[in-house]
Amino acid sequence: MTDKPCKIGINLLFMNRKLTGGSITYGINLVNELAKLDKANKYYIYINKDCTDLPIKVGDNFKIKVIPFHNKNVYIRFLWEQIIFPFYLLKDNLRILHSLGYVGPLVCPTKHIVSILDLNYKRHGPSMPATKRLFLGSMVKLMSIFSTRIITISMFSKKEICEVLKIKKDKVIVTLLSGSSDQYSEVAYIPDLKSLYKIDSDYIIAFGSPSKHKNIIGLIKSFAALDEIHNGIKLVLVGHQHNNEELGKYIEQFGLSGRVLFTGFVPDEHVFPLLRASKTFVFPSFYEGFGIPLLDAQSIGVPVTSSNAASLPEVGNDGALYFDPYNIEQMTESIRTILENDSLSKDLIKKGLINRLKFTWKKTAIETLNCYKLVSN
Repeated sequence: MTDKPCKIGINLLFMNRKLTGGSITYGINLVNELAKLDKANKYYIYINKDCTDLPIKVGDNFKIKVIPFHNKNVYIRFLWEQIIFPFYLLKDNLRILHSLGYVGPLVCPTKHIVSILDLNYKRHGPSMPATKRLFLGSMVKLMSIFSTRIITISMFSKKEICEVLKIKKDKVIVTLLSGSSDQYSEVAYIPDLKSLYKIDSDYIIAFGSPSKHKNIIGLIKSFAALDEIHNGIKLVLVGHQHNNEELGKYIEQFGLSGRVLFTGFVPDEHVFPLLRASKTFVFPSFYEGFGIPLLDAQSIGVPVTSSNAASLPEVGNDGALYFDPYNIEQMTESIRTILENDSLSKDLIKKGLINRLKFTWKKTAIETLNCYKLVSN
């Protein structure tokens, strides 16, 4: 970066406080770490009206700018981002804009870095409506052409972006992410946690997103086979289910009523204790650009069994037991192995804790700053 301080914009207009996920965690942690590392450059953090309570802690060289719209749906955000937002950028006279949510303004009056975390619009299939998939795909393609640099979050995603979008490798920079927090510490013991979520036995745990690519139906089928051998254990699916009617049909079909538990919404302070008390964390996804929950499980000493798809082996390294997410028998055998092989479980926990140390949000911020320096020169 030049000796003279730069004006850098961070575009967080994509954020929706009603939603959770890796992109939200990425944005919050990156801003917080940049604030710790960079006291010289001037930052403008652009948010929508719904995000004024974001848990970001910034210094005097950071300015929060609220763009006056509610992010009710993706199309409202795109209209504001493409038509109105560029005028704010002109007024603020930035040197660099970094858009973290896959797309940013096509007409950008400054050097533009775009974070494309993965190609979910291509790989999620039925999880995303066809019109949204087509629109997002077109916008991401245009971003890949008009942006100065692209940041992505795994070597898997870089390879896919370069191949699918026909982008030269030197235009795409990888900044690996971390877990949901790097400051995990022991939370206060919650004596009634299991009773609160009606858990009355040992359990395996997963995050129960209704999105098809999360492969929860496959996990339920796997659990049905496992239940024939380990019928004293339950499957706990953490998180709010927008519509679990389809999952309910499978649960009834396999005779698993009372064996598969939906927690509903879980506050942050309960997530790690629930993970820690489980026998294993299962991550059955067909597709992930990174895999933050895998690192969260490793951070607190839980044996992990994970899909071998997409970026997950890159993230989990040797600290997880992998299976083909399309192979129900293999998934079942992996879970069974962890439940029955105490020596292997302890080895996975040890390797997982070591692997977790390789990832920090500070590293993510340093690598992002290096990208800013590259672009500004």
